[in-house]
Amino acid sequence: MPGGRSAAAARRVTRAAARWPAGRGGVLIVAIDGPGGSGKSTIAAAVTEATGAALVHTDDFFRPGGGPEGSLDRYYDWRRLRAQALEPLRARRDAVFRRFDWDRGRGLGGPVTVSPAGLLLLEGVFSAAPQLADLVDRTVFVDTPEPERLRRLRGRIAPEEWDDNWLLAEQAYFGLTRPPASFDLTVPGGSGPGGAPGPRSGSIEAQLHGSSGQPG
Repeated sequence: MPGGRSAAAARRVTRAAARWPAGRGGVLIVAIDGPGGSGKSTIAAAVTEATGAALVHTDDFFRPGGGPEGSLDRYYDWRRLRAQALEPLRARRDAVFRRFDWDRGRGLGGPVTVSPAGLLLLEGVFSAAPQLADLVDRTVFVDTPEPERLRRLRGRIAPEEWDDNWLLAEQAYFGLTRPPASFDLTVPGGSGPGGAPGPRSGSIEAQLHGSSGQPG
């Protein structure tokens, strides 16, 4: 279990999920969204451990250069995320899909199976996007000060892998498409530089889709 702000945030999400009514099919789908380096993965993992929730990561559906310039559509195959993960899990069926291969930095890896549960956490940037809104019941924004987030990211990403286009698309998403005030719950991120959570291995937060494809 994480410490500090991450632990407190995970408890708040767990308590809120217990209050929120289930959606269609008796399944509650909660998106845990926020900018890169905010601590989403750590919080989602702690809630999963506490509740037995199913967990899906938007980073598994990463799609380099697949959408319009300046939009996060460019980075996520949200149609495949819907069809292969959210829709079957909403129907209480196993979700079977292939993750983006972060080791190679391209293509898809082997199949992954996520079993259904009454609570499903969709974790990652873009998880609260309008393209998924009809399948997501509640949304959580992980709020961490930008200097802290960027300090974490700079510590994980080689200079040649830094992607300013990603940051601009992310800023547009949280500035216009899904501003923090539009979320159902806001929680604080990780516990500062000394105890900041590391990224989930093979995630866009670990490397901002750097060209090497190596997890941070």
